[in-house]
Amino acid sequence: MNIMNFKTFIIIYMGVSIAEIIFGTIGNPMGVYLTKPLIMLLIMFFYVNQTNGKRESTDKIMLLAFFFSMLGDIFLMFEGEKFFMMGLGSFMITHLLYIFIFRKEGKQPNWLSRIAIAIFSIIMLLFIKDQLPMGLFIPVIVYMTAISIMAMSAAERATNARSYQTLLIGALLFMVSDALIALDKFAYTIPFRTLFVMGTYVLAQYLIANGYLWRKQVE
Repeated sequence: MNIMNFKTFIIIYMGVSIAEIIFGTIGNPMGVYLTKPLIMLLIMFFYVNQTNGKRESTDKIMLLAFFFSMLGDIFLMFEGEKFFMMGLGSFMITHLLYIFIFRKEGKQPNWLSRIAIAIFSIIMLLFIKDQLPMGLFIPVIVYMTAISIMAMSAAERATNARSYQTLLIGALLFMVSDALIALDKFAYTIPFRTLFVMGTYVLAQYLIANGYLWRKQVE
């Protein structure tokens, strides 16, 4: 039984996301603590609702990826290298799960996307490498490799056009969001950081979820 239709989900999801961005921008930590974990919780609830009665094994893995994203969001709400590493680890698991799911759909080698994504990642590394603490250099390299492979895997899915394009845009926006976090943390202060980081992130996760839900669409 659908207890949350698409329109209701969009209204609540946008409301929570906008509230989190406002709280983060004005520096209200309590507001962030209350709203940020709800972002992926809503995605998970909506996804469960949409796959009710027809959930495949990959849908369960997708829900697990969303759960680790929620954990990453929670860890990154707090300051300190320990929480940053825990957040990085949680999102690392998310990307590994995404890679597994996307590659289950078959593979269409796309060398243009591979080259473009690799170049983007290398440029990002060049921007931040001199400011990276020694203890974070290897973990950040490993994480950047994982998210790059995730985006490449999204670009090589064998599925219908609507699902392919929607999910790929989400994967690329995820890369952009993470790139903004890295730049702001290690290189440059980004004006309106929360707006750009969270704006791209909430849209990315929404598009990944819906793009994967649309994989069964008949064209």
